Amino acid sequence: MSDRYYQQMLDTTGWCPGFRNTTSIDEYEQKFSKIRRKRKMPWTDEMKSQAVEMYQDSEPTPETSMEIVKEVAEELGESPNGVRMILTKAGVYVRKTPAARTSTGSTGGGRVSVADAQDKLTSTISDAGQEVDAQIISKLTG
Repeated sequence: MSDRYYQQMLDTTGWCPGFRNTTSIDEYEQKFSKIRRKRKMPWTDEMKSQAVEMYQDSEPTPETSMEIVKEVAEELGESPNGVRMILTKAGVYVRKTPAARTSTGSTGGGRVSVADAQDKLTSTISDAGQEVDAQIISKLTG
């Protein structure tokens, strides 16, 4: 594992293997007391109103909404999903319209019985004026 992994673990949980020469959380707590985790503060009303104001000032459209949310999230130090949740609850988030689905028919064929496949192949070969070999046709169609 890289140093980055251990540093992220240390930042998130307050402990990582090898921190202050310990190999387990229990050993660390016995030597140095309880771990004090850093808790992320919940959204305050001021932060929510600031996020909504920043989003609306950027004049969002369905095409640019995602980029604006990412910018607001970076400025506030929050995740884009958290900002999107706040904007959706406030009723100001502009969703991207989903692309219309076009149905051009099924791409795969349906099930065909062996007898039907053999009959179709036999008729196609005979229509082409060729001699039909039943033994080969049975091998081809399984």
